[in-house]
Amino acid sequence: MRRSLTVFPLVLMFLVSVATPIAAESVESAAFVPGVSRQPVYAASQSIGTTVGALRIPAIGVDETIRAGMSLSVIDLGVAHWVGTSAPGGDGNMVLAGHRTTFTAPFYNLDDLRAGDQIYVTAADGFSVLYKVSETLVVDPTDIWITYDTGSPIITLFACHPKGSAAKRIVVRGDLVAGRRIA
Repeated sequence: MRRSLTVFPLVLMFLVSVATPIAAESVESAAFVPGVSRQPVYAASQSIGTTVGALRIPAIGVDETIRAGMSLSVIDLGVAHWVGTSAPGGDGNMVLAGHRTTFTAPFYNLDDLRAGDQIYVTAADGFSVLYKVSETLVVDPTDIWITYDTGSPIITLFACHPKGSAAKRIVVRGDLVAGRRIA
């Protein structure tokens, strides 16, 4: 009983500080830029861990199954699709993640990709698309803007960087060059 009396004021203080309203004028508004700042939305049609397609990147020897979800249990199985981002050939940003040095390490050589290298994605229904690498960058783990919709059909692959470390993320982007979903 005595312990709960000590903890209760701390919990109450936290709840009051969290629930305190803030004046609208004191919050800096973020401008919405169509096609750039749209974040992924959960797609209820994808069950976490289910197979949603296949990824093939000849330049680095990748030939992997793509599974839905960004949990570690899914990424540990291979390549994971960020649920809510574009499907293969869709108008937006298809985001895929994979490990570099642990488990199946599908993105071990992600840093070896160069502009123009080909990335093939086949959806579970057999629809295939081709992307070509356009850029490689290194970002902080908190830079989730890499998942945002760009308004054009691209693919984003990311993994921890450098190899054996989770300090940064290597990001490879590619533009759609063949295959496109209309509806």
